[in-house]
Amino acid sequence: MKGKILNVTAAIMAWFSAVFFVNAYQIDCPQNIKVKEEVENMPDGWEVSDKDSLSSSFHSMIVYYDNPSRMGVLKPAKGTVAGKKHELIWEVNYHTDVEPYYVSCAYSTSRIELIKKIDSSMKSCWADYFEDEQGKRGTLTCSTSEAKDLH
Repeated sequence: MKGKILNVTAAIMAWFSAVFFVNAYQIDCPQNIKVKEEVENMPDGWEVSDKDSLSSSFHSMIVYYDNPSRMGVLKPAKGTVAGKKHELIWEVNYHTDVEPYYVSCAYSTSRIELIKKIDSSMKSCWADYFEDEQGKRGTLTCSTSEAKDLH
């Protein structure tokens, strides 16, 4: 009997874990990146100085419709997701749109943006920014719940 209870408990915990994983997930922007510039088509007689790479810290997040190179920036709204209020919400509903959505992490002192595709099962995402002694951090949390009361 103890074995059955243990198996049922393990199955229930696994199911709840799977449901949470499918319903919401986070994308954390790397807090710092090292950037080293490269020159293509070096003119004859010139060479690049051996300076150290540039450390660039996280600045902000942007959500794009389709690949960011196509410049489809989405405007965030205020509203609620699953009953919780958020200041920066984006709708990312693949059921009505056919192109993928991306989050872009932008960095200070650099034109580099790191991009990551948002899972196609998500319907809304919201941004949270944090600051600590190491600097600014950003997290994009996405959910299968639709955003409500957007303005």
